[in-house]
Amino acid sequence: MTKRIIIAKKDLIDLYYGQKLSNYKIGKLYNCSFATVKNRMNEYGLKPLPRTVIQNRYPKKDFNGSLVEKAYMIGFRLGDFNVYQTSIHSKVIVVRCHTTCLDQVELMEGLFSKYGKVTVSRRRKSYHINCFLNYSFNFLLPKPNKVEEWIGENKKQAFSFAAGYVDAEANIGVYDGRARFKVDSYDQGVICWLYELFKKYSIECPAPSLIGKKGQIYDKEKKYKYNKDLYRVRVSSKVSLEKLLYLLKPYIKHKKRLADLEKCLINIHERN
Repeated sequence: MTKRIIIAKKDLIDLYYGQKLSNYKIGKLYNCSFATVKNRMNEYGLKPLPRTVIQNRYPKKDFNGSLVEKAYMIGFRLGDFNVYQTSIHSKVIVVRCHTTCLDQVELMEGLFSKYGKVTVSRRRKSYHINCFLNYSFNFLLPKPNKVEEWIGENKKQAFSFAAGYVDAEANIGVYDGRARFKVDSYDQGVICWLYELFKKYSIECPAPSLIGKKGQIYDKEKKYKYNKDLYRVRVSSKVSLEKLLYLLKPYIKHKKRLADLEKCLINIHERN
């Protein structure tokens, strides 16, 4: 029979309301799960703190990064983040995502831990990441289907944004002995913007193509459908792909994406 974990009510009040420790951290002190702590709280009739109070207890710093860093964050946000304000009056911005890839967990921690609290929990095979930031990150709230003009004003900002979107959405790899690059996305505006960026820097690629229509079933066994029209931009030409990869490389932060990029460059050099 499992031994019952005893946590005195006065201690629980001090730890949770006074020191504002989470159920998880209290559980570590008593060598039990956060669920056990929650059960003791329910037994004592202790109410959980409002979400905004919990989020506000984390120290936060203003975003003071460069436009290059900002462009990368926006690119990644358009591809893979869910961003929201906790309430209309709150100054807390929460950036979150779910992933099965540990490299993405490390990427998120690297991006945001210097600005606020990053929490990571694991449920089954996926990681749930929440980043608690102050209102200086409100530039991540919108999710337009159009890239802001300032991003394309210089080469560094443009390719930093592209790298953020590539880290979130691109497929880079060697297939049938040839290096390949493609981005499939519902964001038609971003896909078209990438195409124009590539053309501007003499990177040859076909015009964006519609590869799947909204409601079309793409997995007959699981009955998966496209939520929206799906578009693709790709680069296959050896010379152009090499140029693109070298332009993206300084700004890529996702470890797997960077490793795949290096494999593609090796493949191109070997073929040369």
